[in-house]
Amino acid sequence: MRKEVLIVGGGPAGLLLGYRLREHGIDYRILERGKIGQSWRAMRTGMVLLSPAIPGTDWTSLTLRHPIWELPGVRKPFPSREDFLCYVEAFSREQALAVSENVAATRASVVPGGFSVETSGGEVSCRFLVLASGASSVPRFPEIPGIATNPHVLHSHDFVHCMAYAGKRVLVIGGGNSAAEIAIELSGASRVTLSTRGPMRYFSETGELEDIRGASESLLKELIRFGIVRLREADPAVAVAQRRVRFLSGDEREYDWILCATGYVPSWIPVEGGELRAGPNGYPLISPAGETTVPGVYACGSLARFNRRCAFIHGFRNYVEKIFWDIADKR
Repeated sequence: MRKEVLIVGGGPAGLLLGYRLREHGIDYRILERGKIGQSWRAMRTGMVLLSPAIPGTDWTSLTLRHPIWELPGVRKPFPSREDFLCYVEAFSREQALAVSENVAATRASVVPGGFSVETSGGEVSCRFLVLASGASSVPRFPEIPGIATNPHVLHSHDFVHCMAYAGKRVLVIGGGNSAAEIAIELSGASRVTLSTRGPMRYFSETGELEDIRGASESLLKELIRFGIVRLREADPAVAVAQRRVRFLSGDEREYDWILCATGYVPSWIPVEGGELRAGPNGYPLISPAGETTVPGVYACGSLARFNRRCAFIHGFRNYVEKIFWDIADKR
């Protein structure tokens, strides 16, 4: 099978690019390793998106012509993970997007006239290859001695519900949004400590979207103020021995569980015959139009860091347009 454009990843970025390609009659196919939005299905149940989705202030919809807030029953102004999954699936079905579900791409090779891509469903060739597989599939653990293979350590990716840790001493490592949300959730059931590498930063103080700390940063501040969440600010863990943790300050404590809310490592399928280079942050180096260092291969969505805001849905929505027009202009 040959396609003009092959998109690896059936999340919001891949679906939106497919929608633009379909609108302009460009032949394409989207490959999704699981069901539509598979990476989102692996996220925490009940997670709330912190980008608003209401008329006039919509940072979450894939397109304002087909907004999420028109979907019956959507939580407003901040939809849940479940709302968003229903939305992207309905968007794909209603727009009749060409998505092959349960087809995993494993590797690509540069060939004359484009690329050959090996998949679990056979070989597919294309002229342009778009990597839209997201940046939240491989959990990142901190490089702290004693973390690796420690049975008392888990990643926020595997956190299910606070009641599994009822009455336990839990150390949450991290100072971002996930760390804040999990600390808040655990506070009613566990003895929770939050350990950060640097000073805590809050959206209300900086105005920067990456400094959002849970659905209610004021609640987190109150929990810290009353000692319900103990904050070890700028006092990171430097060594772990089973349950025992030593901090930068020299203090040592024991915990029943050590939970790392330390983000993810970006990854993508290998591209043989071309050098797809990454920057210092581990993300692919891209042109202003999203093209990687392999001509004809593009990075899209959260895998493409045009700027810091691309970690958010509304951040990459506009950049999908740049990728689309660059591909369209080169045909």
